[in-house]
Amino acid sequence: MWCTRWFLPLLLLPLPTAPPYFLLLFLFSLTMHARPCFYCIVLLVALFISSCYWQPLPITSPLSVPWSPNITTFSEALNISFSIPASDPTRFALDLPPTAHADKPPIIKLVDRCWCDFWAGSLFEPFNVTRWEHNSVVRLKQELLERKHKEQRMAAAASNTTDGSVAAPTPAPPRRVRAQGERALESLRSFWRAEPELDGKQEEEAEEETEEVEEVVAKRASRPGEWNLESYGFDLVLDFGWTRHPSS
Repeated sequence: MWCTRWFLPLLLLPLPTAPPYFLLLFLFSLTMHARPCFYCIVLLVALFISSCYWQPLPITSPLSVPWSPNITTFSEALNISFSIPASDPTRFALDLPPTAHADKPPIIKLVDRCWCDFWAGSLFEPFNVTRWEHNSVVRLKQELLERKHKEQRMAAAASNTTDGSVAAPTPAPPRRVRAQGERALESLRSFWRAEPELDGKQEEEAEEETEEVEEVVAKRASRPGEWNLESYGFDLVLDFGWTRHPSS
């Protein structure tokens, strides 16, 4: 990691506003001089990607360049962004929503940009910080307006529902999938439970076999300590007795 010592001064530099061309040339010459290893290159790339995320700032943070003597913070810039032209073209009348000041968020999220931004402008033009801050304020304004319009639509829909002007949605008819499933299940049960039809001779033979089994079971007396399970359909007799055989 010692080869990254040449890149440590980059952490002490402020946010660069130089054209991307000179930044790339500087990084290329520094890389050729330091010759970083693969792991250092991965670390430097990770640091470069992490610079593309900007933490939110307080809404009262000052602008890098004041827009006017009366507009020096993001809060004042947000207030003036709601203004519309008045009769005098050289002046602007502040037209804020009734609850604009109350709904103003305490922070502002800046538009993401990297340490060396290639997409903000030309490759040979310096980075415009004022335009970056203006885009951030405009995005916050759009978010506030969309949220305000959404709340108004929800309030209008709620008032219409309360007044009864909007008919309540008719409930959907209950599905009969469950009933059909139960019907199919009952048919399967009846199919498995259905007893086969027997002829007259087969019925007589079955009755005779049943009577013979009953007679055998009745004749077979259970001794003490035995449990006959033939009456339950099992050809089994459990013997819980203990018989001692005389030793010879």
